[in-house]
Amino acid sequence: MPDLPYDDLTDSLRLADWLELYAITSSDSNSSRGDLDSALRTTSHSELGSDDEIEQKILEVFGEFEQRAKAAGEAYPFDIDFRGILRLKAGGWEAFPVYTFCLCLSYYPLRETHIGPKIFEQVSCLAARGYLRGRAVGFGSPRVGLSSSFADAITELCNLVGEGGGYLKQSSLSRQDDTLDLVAWKDFEDKRPSKILMFGQCGAGRNWSEKLGDLQPDAFWKQWMQLATISPDPIKSFFTPYRVGWRLWEFQARRAGILFDRCRIAYWAHQEEADHSSLIEWTEDFLTREAV
Repeated sequence: MPDLPYDDLTDSLRLADWLELYAITSSDSNSSRGDLDSALRTTSHSELGSDDEIEQKILEVFGEFEQRAKAAGEAYPFDIDFRGILRLKAGGWEAFPVYTFCLCLSYYPLRETHIGPKIFEQVSCLAARGYLRGRAVGFGSPRVGLSSSFADAITELCNLVGEGGGYLKQSSLSRQDDTLDLVAWKDFEDKRPSKILMFGQCGAGRNWSEKLGDLQPDAFWKQWMQLATISPDPIKSFFTPYRVGWRLWEFQARRAGILFDRCRIAYWAHQEEADHSSLIEWTEDFLTREAV
């Protein structure tokens, strides 16, 4: 059984995550409102004192499940029973690797800061590609698919996108990625400029919301590319494996640009053909190490 989110037992999003992990790791592949009720009543850490408070929190959690199922669509790994049971769908979590990976990545503090976030960048590229029905490439350091050199990677990116003219040489500045983690675009058949461009930043850690204002696509382009865009300025986007609730959605989205939370990422990435072996391997290791 995974540990309860003792840092905040009033957070319905975190409690929903806990019940999802419980269903994934339990022998019968399900969890229930009874499991949550029992856990909240028996823990000494709970700030929910009365029966009414506990019942209200359980209702919030199962309302959140309904919202997740709607937002993630076929990528959501669970069915919600009318009796208050959350059941893992046929095929197990491995049939829904993107959602499960994001769930695991966001539930516990990361003990490593390289492999998980890099896989998340790749998953975010899949989601961006699926959303635009276009192309996407990771830019975050360490880079995969583009040069490790920032200057060379900028030039390669300009060549791929077909705009920008290459790296603008600057003797006094050097960067690894300058907060840009991915670029996505939707070409026309003629491959000419004047199209949709999207710049994205990934936030896989607990402090993801503190990074929402970091990436400024227009400033990035003007700083590092030789030529101005012919297309409209790149659209700002932000990707996080966390679930963003409705109470904070508008506040976070205004700073994020196009906000991709766990459900949006899972929905679009689930539809893309990809090799998920590294993602599944990381998730299996996590579940064995942390959640059982």
